Amino acid sequence: MATTTASLLLNSPDILDSQVINISKSGTIKQAGKRALGVESTTGLAMKTLEQDTAATIIDYSADDISGSAAKIYVRNTSSSTTQYLIVKIGSQIIGRLYGGDFMFIPYTGGASADITVTPSTTAKVVVEYIAFY
Repeated sequence: MATTTASLLLNSPDILDSQVINISKSGTIKQAGKRALGVESTTGLAMKTLEQDTAATIIDYSADDISGSAAKIYVRNTSSSTTQYLIVKIGSQIIGRLYGGDFMFIPYTGGASADITVTPSTTAKVVVEYIAFY
């Protein structure tokens, strides 16, 4: 059994006038319905170079065999540009923008027509890094 731990640290001494934000959380990623078992599969860490402002599929629900899982998805825009972003969608639903250097880590159950796609804001070259744990 594999052990995969995710960690997140949020720290800002000055975002709020009267309060310091300091959040530190970590946990082991588990299989769906099996709280004692860690995830055993991934899609593999991949990178895709995008040079068109059209949608590109990064997680293909049916091809990546994620059905019935409690997958976790990591996506990162490797660009250093503060103006170049990726629009991230699950199916037809926009879930956000990732600007240069931004990343996300989200739960994902997939489903029919629920592939994860990214669309660059520009035709300039941008590289997206991604992996699914399930």
